[in-house]
Amino acid sequence: MKKVILVSFLVFTSLIMHAQDQKWSIEANYPLNVSDNLSFGELNGVVDFGIKYRFVQLGAVNIGAGLNAAFLKNHDEWTAGSQEDVDVVNDYKMKKLLIQPKVFAELAIPGFTKLKPQIALGYTIVNDDYYYKSGSNTEVDDNSTDGGLNLNLGLSYDISKRFFLQIQYDYININKKGDTVINGETLRYDYNDNGSLIKAGVGFRF
Repeated sequence: MKKVILVSFLVFTSLIMHAQDQKWSIEANYPLNVSDNLSFGELNGVVDFGIKYRFVQLGAVNIGAGLNAAFLKNHDEWTAGSQEDVDVVNDYKMKKLLIQPKVFAELAIPGFTKLKPQIALGYTIVNDDYYYKSGSNTEVDDNSTDGGLNLNLGLSYDISKRFFLQIQYDYININKKGDTVINGETLRYDYNDNGSLIKAGVGFRF
């Protein structure tokens, strides 16, 4: 079994190293959260992974499709006094998973093809997992999934034939609609939310 895995790995590596069209690329980024609203604003970026496929070349422009997945979170604990003058431990946890399919256009600048600006338009699926406990009372324990449009602007720089550095800006507009339970009471919500991420990372073309 180990020999089969080793041979498969060597064959896959050989195919990648000898591929000439380089229509595929994979990337790993750090998502820096620069949002200033309540839903996104308190979250810290953890990691973002992406894959792209370029299926049409129009002169110096590549048209393709891609998929990114980003994870952000926040966890905070603090102690505060209650009306009974008793210290109460508060526990707050928030996790956000973004799934981002998109179509993009990538330009190889004539005379300086290592530098490639890109623009993308897509849809972001957002899964929120929110938990807040104050003392022995669970105030909020909610999991929801929403979605909305996503605009992406990016710039990559080839450091070799296959490896590249990149930076991207994501603007995300989300319509949040559903029910949540707070202190045992069910409340409905329906509002638009937005977030901004700056993603910096490395990629590999094959």
